[in-house]
Amino acid sequence: MRNQMFHVFRNSPFGRENLMQAAYFCQKQFGMSMAVRIPTRTRFLMRFETGEVTGNLDGSYVQHPETAQVHAEEILADFKVKCSFFQPNEFAQPNLPVIPVDWGVMSCPRVMSEQSGRIGLGHIGPKVRGIAKHAQFPVFIPALAYKPWNRVSIFFGGSQLGTVVVREGIAIARLARVPFTVFTQLEGTTRGECEQTLVEADLLSEVHAADASWEVFDSGTLEENLYAVPHDSLAVVGAAGHRLMAELIFGSKLETIQATLPNPLLVVGPDCRARVESGETDRFRPA
Repeated sequence: MRNQMFHVFRNSPFGRENLMQAAYFCQKQFGMSMAVRIPTRTRFLMRFETGEVTGNLDGSYVQHPETAQVHAEEILADFKVKCSFFQPNEFAQPNLPVIPVDWGVMSCPRVMSEQSGRIGLGHIGPKVRGIAKHAQFPVFIPALAYKPWNRVSIFFGGSQLGTVVVREGIAIARLARVPFTVFTQLEGTTRGECEQTLVEADLLSEVHAADASWEVFDSGTLEENLYAVPHDSLAVVGAAGHRLMAELIFGSKLETIQATLPNPLLVVGPDCRARVESGETDRFRPA
């Protein structure tokens, strides 16, 4: 299932926007297939190698079951995305289905366990954070409303995990046939040190390719410099450390990025590293 995106459908206007963005991510950019779950229970369990996440969906995920699949099929037909509807066959408890964890990508809204009316820019729920922390796949976090993106913005601060983020972002841009920009906010490092890290990862020539650019900020705050991120781009960011969303690959800045940018995000967690470094870089390939 490495070339599939897993998506839990919420039968509501917010859920419609999320599914549209997930479908756009798959079909318009990569030709990935989708596995869509229409939940009948509000709880689920994901067993990762480094820990477990028990999800508690809010009630809007199981409302209006008589129209949920019809609505999902209509959206997916518009995007001509290849899709199957997934139902778990393993249960840890009678009302606790076990969700597999070998997806290529998982699509998560900013919150899964709170009412959709509380969704807002600047808040990512604890369940979504837990998935991003333990998953070997990146987590796609849609924007609040559907809008196509035509380029990729990659955040890199000079660390080894940062090179994994760059590699993932470049793979996305290449398959989507869109340009990309690497953004670096210098914080406790220099441009030369960041450049050397890219050289050692065999990425510097990619960053200087004809359809690429590298924006390095050595003044101003990150929040101020985020204005340079194109409005029509997918932002690829890294998360590391025990506090996950309070730590970024170039300091404690991921909170600033996710709270400031209205763009869709692809979050590369710390456990994505082993998969990429072992050569498993085919998650973004057509089914």
